[in-house]
Amino acid sequence: MGFLDNFFPSASGKPERNTFARDFEIVEVKDSKGRIRKKARYTGTWIVFRDPGAARKVMPCSLVLSALLAGLYIGTLLLKHLVSGQVIVMFPLLAGLMPLLYLLMGATSLPFRGKPMRQDQYMHSFIRMSRSCTAVAACAVLTLVVTVGYRIYTGNWQFFAEDILFMILCAVIACFSIGLILLLRSVDFAEMPNSHVPYEQSIF
Repeated sequence: MGFLDNFFPSASGKPERNTFARDFEIVEVKDSKGRIRKKARYTGTWIVFRDPGAARKVMPCSLVLSALLAGLYIGTLLLKHLVSGQVIVMFPLLAGLMPLLYLLMGATSLPFRGKPMRQDQYMHSFIRMSRSCTAVAACAVLTLVVTVGYRIYTGNWQFFAEDILFMILCAVIACFSIGLILLLRSVDFAEMPNSHVPYEQSIF
């Protein structure tokens, strides 16, 4: 199964939204006291790792790198430099805080034990992280472009150490994000029919 399969529209040509609801059904099960309880049972396709050992090494690294990227991003925002007070210049970087938050949410949702994932778990971890990294990289690059454009517009080409550091950090953030995407894409997935999973494991 390709890592970016969920990035593209469905066969109908329209993106599918909230398709996970149809992957569940309500079933009745007995609890430890013999009472009948209604619970959700997953009936969709499971996502498994072709190499669970390698995946278990990649996921903790992805979590650490996501945390480092977040720290680097916040540090760049707080850095005082010539254009730090210009909202139009800093807006792309500020807008990147939302995908950065989603990146951290995705990183904490990774299945670190290497167990099979439901479709929604796959989307909320690997796919969410990849999309968020793409958005973070785009915001960092756009900030660089707007910074240069602002200097061309104002004719101010005087650079201090903080100005150079800010531009370097934006470039590093973009490269860091792309590197994290490549790390996530190194994990290979396969689909497994629901019938291959124990019935009890599919009940939540």
